[in-house]
Amino acid sequence: MESIEVQDVIDKTSLDFKPAIQFCYRVALRSFLHHNGYGLPKTSLQYVSQAWHRGYKREEIQRLLAQLRKQYHRLFVMVAAESGLRSHVLMALRYRHVMEDLESGTVPVAIRLEPRSHTGKKAAGYTFLGFGSIELLRECMEKGLVEARADARLIPRSYFSVWAAIHRASRRAGLDHKIQTCHGFRKYFENALDDANIDHEKKMIIEGHLAGTRARHYTDRDIEQLREIYIRSYPFIELGPTVTTNNVEKAEWHNRLAQIESQVARQKLLEAKLTVLEDELD
Repeated sequence: MESIEVQDVIDKTSLDFKPAIQFCYRVALRSFLHHNGYGLPKTSLQYVSQAWHRGYKREEIQRLLAQLRKQYHRLFVMVAAESGLRSHVLMALRYRHVMEDLESGTVPVAIRLEPRSHTGKKAAGYTFLGFGSIELLRECMEKGLVEARADARLIPRSYFSVWAAIHRASRRAGLDHKIQTCHGFRKYFENALDDANIDHEKKMIIEGHLAGTRARHYTDRDIEQLREIYIRSYPFIELGPTVTTNNVEKAEWHNRLAQIESQVARQKLLEAKLTVLEDELD
């Protein structure tokens, strides 16, 4: 068949799907044919989101956790919210990725992924497990849900089963339907780093927006610098205990207090820098 006819068939058969799946369908088929030596005419494939989806808020994740019955579902939520990793990376996490710091008692625990995980458009960040994730992970290990074995998966379930459980729990909790079931945790994490007002370059490295050469060649020494930044940001990331609607206001006040403390610390730093400059001018 002529290549243009093949492209027409791809476009026609994709119309049965939703816009996002149409885009993935066309890209996947073109890639498959290309790698098997069949060239197609050039095209400009671009997906435009049909609606804006916000991330979770702290009290919404707390209500969600209260609805989840299985420990490994709760673990997925905690790790996703405290690390900001994308779902495909979370499902690929192994015990070896956290073993070094977890067994030495270093907190927060660095997630040490293979170099290939930090490349490409969907690169994973140089991030950590917070105190809540570590506590829940240890509970899962004590119950035998997660094995202390290098190749053991941290989330020993399929992605669909995890997604379905979280989706059902969000409906029971009455959460906004516009929140993306799993990707909303990454948005929560990125918003928390924004609130913490940390150095923008370091923020990009933690999130996985690795554009520069320096970011792609981080060393263990740099991980320690990022750990300090993560610790300073943790009051904004921390989920705290699960809550019901009766004590949501308390959780919101906790978040506000952390923001005020961070602003005071920044003000003191600026005043110290101003004093140094005045001394130099004198």
